[in-house]
Amino acid sequence: MNKTTLIHGVNTISVWTPVAGKRVTVTNASISSNIGGTIAFYFDNTTSQKIAEFMVGASATVSPLIGQWESTTTAGRIFARVGASATDGWSVNLTGFEFESSQI
Repeated sequence: MNKTTLIHGVNTISVWTPVAGKRVTVTNASISSNIGGTIAFYFDNTTSQKIAEFMVGASATVSPLIGQWESTTTAGRIFARVGASATDGWSVNLTGFEFESSQI
């Protein structure tokens, strides 16, 4: 599955909301910004569950080798929080899959 999200303004936004009863595993990420700044990813919108944080230069794209980010919560969303933004300031493209919690 591919999930692409544009982030406008400084806020926290859900970038992957799984189907009820499923968990998310992200296997690839591509993040770009036309203005630059920081972006952090969290499970379930809590700062205690930070997955990763990146600093991206203006007009730059990063595609980190992440292995996988696997949610430990059924129906748990993945959120992104940016430190600076503007209209279409950030583009987040996540690739991965959803699976039943009973499959583990």
